[in-house]
Amino acid sequence: MSSKKNKRILLIADHASNYIPSSLKNLGLKDNQLNSHIAYDVGVKELCINLSKLLNSNYIIGKYSRLIIDLNRDISDPTLIPEIVDRKIITKNLCLSNHDKKKRISEIYNKYHYKIKTAVKHNNIMALISLHSFNPIFKKRKRNIHFGILSNQDRRLSDCIITEMKKRKLKVGDNEPYEGNLIGDTMYKHGLKNNLHHTLIEVRNDLLSSSTKIHRVSILLKQVINNSINRI
Repeated sequence: MSSKKNKRILLIADHASNYIPSSLKNLGLKDNQLNSHIAYDVGVKELCINLSKLLNSNYIIGKYSRLIIDLNRDISDPTLIPEIVDRKIITKNLCLSNHDKKKRISEIYNKYHYKIKTAVKHNNIMALISLHSFNPIFKKRKRNIHFGILSNQDRRLSDCIITEMKKRKLKVGDNEPYEGNLIGDTMYKHGLKNNLHHTLIEVRNDLLSSSTKIHRVSILLKQVINNSINRI
């Protein structure tokens, strides 16, 4: 695929950062919790940047922890500002005032989605690819997939990516370990509503536990994405 065509791919990482401003006092959580999956998608920031370089594509990453506000939720979703995550209570989010909620929406959520909307409009984007990661263990059982490809009713790009991954004998989940049809999420808002090719790629985060592993996954995803885009 030509580098010119790749410029029409936009990579997105909603949960790339675990950053929480000091004024929020860690939302009442311990440092080890803020460095875990409950606060952000481990390894995804470096993956997104590496992959964008390999593809010569654009990217946008979320700069705040999803515990402050979840950028991959509809603005009316009750979990937009989570009060409990993985059975852990987020004390500073309990009984949040309307003023504080509106401040997070205007300063973080709206700015992030405006940036995506602007990039789609002015860069003639043809495909949106959202990158996330997931824990290898869930409820004391190991998840038996390396990648999860999440999709809504528009499966064009997702189906191509699943096919490409299966060719490489990878363990890939179709709408696993999560469903991809959440109304108002990032792919719904910017992909489905604009009739753009779009997909969400989940990577098991033990595959992103070092720079070497992240580079290996980046090369793999570059090949998979290039082949998939060429097919559609």
